[in-house]
Amino acid sequence: MISWVTAAVAGAVGLLVGDYLTVVIERVPEATTVTGSARELGPAPAGRCSRCGTRLRVTDLVPLASGALAGGRCRYCGERYGRWHPAAEALTAVTFALIGLRFGASPVLPAYCYLAAVAVALAFIDVARQRLPDFLTLPSYLVAIVALGAAAPFVADGGRHLLPAAIGLGGALAFYLTLALVYPAGIGWGDVKLSGLLGLYLGWIGVGALVIGLAAGFVLAAGAAVVMLATGQATRKSQIAFGPFMLAGALVVIIATGLS
Repeated sequence: MISWVTAAVAGAVGLLVGDYLTVVIERVPEATTVTGSARELGPAPAGRCSRCGTRLRVTDLVPLASGALAGGRCRYCGERYGRWHPAAEALTAVTFALIGLRFGASPVLPAYCYLAAVAVALAFIDVARQRLPDFLTLPSYLVAIVALGAAAPFVADGGRHLLPAAIGLGGALAFYLTLALVYPAGIGWGDVKLSGLLGLYLGWIGVGALVIGLAAGFVLAAGAAVVMLATGQATRKSQIAFGPFMLAGALVVIIATGLS
């Protein structure tokens, strides 16, 4: 019963987080020229339109509903938001709920909800722009280490999770780095940087989860490639974003290991 309540609360929080993630997804990949060099823009302040920067009313911040009522446009500048906005919000809510159901009211719940939020943002960005921004990936290492480290003393045998987590981080990085050096056309540096983060979270669950979680990304990517080739949506020379499959594989294994 407690896990279901936690799942409902986590899902509600995820819906709110997903609403802001749409701003992050739009803003992070954009670039502007400053003194002749490109730099990434940070996410717009919370509560403002990602296009014009106008401060939104409370009624404009209701996830899913506000966008539907406004016809998917900003009330102030008239710019249409991406049609993927509702999907990103709903996916975040569902993932948060499943994470809540998986861990219940555990001290590690915030750490894994953070992973879910970053995963949604990175997946949508990678599909749209074929990149995994350092702005999101690299700081997530520190967040994950602090969040899991702080939770360890309050989890049964929490100390025993730390070593596999560290092994997962280093092992995943080494594995993907080797792949990138051997086959640079298939594995990008963004994938390498992301791999250690996923290895950390998977390693916390266990060595088995680490191995299966890393392998699941390749299995999902291969399956998607076969379907896209069969339906004519891609050719053998097409570049397919691998990050979403890495993220999906890791999250599926993390969630599935605790559900029965």
